[in-house]
Amino acid sequence: MAANSFSQIRSVSLREQVVEQIRTAIIEGRLKPNDHIVEQSLTEQLGVSRTPVREALILLEREGLLVASRNRGCFVRVFTQEDVEAIFSMRTALENFAGELVIDRLNADDLAHLQNTIERQQKFIEKGDFKNVRSTDMSFHHFLINKSEHPLLSRSWAELVAQIAALLYVRAEAIPDYDEYLAIRDHQAIVDAYQQRDLDNLRAVNKRINERVARECCLGLDT
Repeated sequence: MAANSFSQIRSVSLREQVVEQIRTAIIEGRLKPNDHIVEQSLTEQLGVSRTPVREALILLEREGLLVASRNRGCFVRVFTQEDVEAIFSMRTALENFAGELVIDRLNADDLAHLQNTIERQQKFIEKGDFKNVRSTDMSFHHFLINKSEHPLLSRSWAELVAQIAALLYVRAEAIPDYDEYLAIRDHQAIVDAYQQRDLDNLRAVNKRINERVARECCLGLDT
């Protein structure tokens, strides 16, 4: 594991801050698949005791970002093709369920918010600010999930988000010249389906998008 990958933790909520820093390091590729997570190194870099580090590692294992091995410790998860297919098929199911719940409830302000999110994402692409491209992409989907006001749906989505974000980094590594404007077209197709109140079209769009992204992510997996 690379030295000085983390900044010092200074405020309360230590476990949550440790989780966030490790999660971000995985999502941004500073911690690579199969990297060994060494507790002692983390405690030194983060400036905390072992307790919040251990608690954080347990939570990140539940999120699907780490894998614990008896007598060997924790490692950054190595995704398989089967993992990718399962993650994105579940994402399709969750997004379609959200669509069923909200397609008749979205108002003009909601649709305007989604359109504005697309425009902000496009501006970040034009600037080459890919960190904000990713976060804006996720905020687009998160908005629709939150509009469902369904707590179990929101919880299931939250469990997938970090894994999806990590896989998008894998995709970026595998396809360095990836056309980021595909996401703009994808999101516009989603907004159009919501605007037309066309649930069948929305389901088809979500399925098509997630199947394509799954194939792209698989290109970055070890064979």
